[in-house]
Amino acid sequence: MGVCHTVFHGPHFSEMIAALVLLLAASPRVEVVNEDFEIPANDWRYVPRAVNQEPGLVACDFRSERSDARVRVALLSHADLDARRAGRDFEELGATPVGSRGVLRVAVHEPDTYVVIENRAARAAEVRLRVFLDEPQVRYLSRGRQLAVIVISFGVFFGVVSLSAMKLLKAIRK
Repeated sequence: MGVCHTVFHGPHFSEMIAALVLLLAASPRVEVVNEDFEIPANDWRYVPRAVNQEPGLVACDFRSERSDARVRVALLSHADLDARRAGRDFEELGATPVGSRGVLRVAVHEPDTYVVIENRAARAAEVRLRVFLDEPQVRYLSRGRQLAVIVISFGVFFGVVSLSAMKLLKAIRK
């Protein structure tokens, strides 16, 4: 039996794996929901848990096997979900058009956002819902930490300038 050798040109295989791991780690996408829901005719349901606890990009993808389904997905704040359940007026953070499938991507700035699935057809619909949360890459420092960074930066800067000035003066005097 012969031995098979694989030759990789360019970056080493281990370097490619390391780069792939870093790339995947840099994309903090979390699957929050991946479930099937049975929505009665002319009714709605919601995912009983919030899809986020901090700001981020919420991406919803739904599909129904029935091509004549009239389904839509919407994002609501906790207060608006309570208002909808009580039959009061409410506002949506975003919603898909009515159809048998759809995608919704909304930047959500407040915590406790809920996904609502609405069936506008005269027949029940089974809907596969997937929800992802992309956490933002940008983080902000608190005011105290911002001030500390500024004070430390100025201290280091003036320390370097002072040390350089002392060395220059010493060299000039010689």
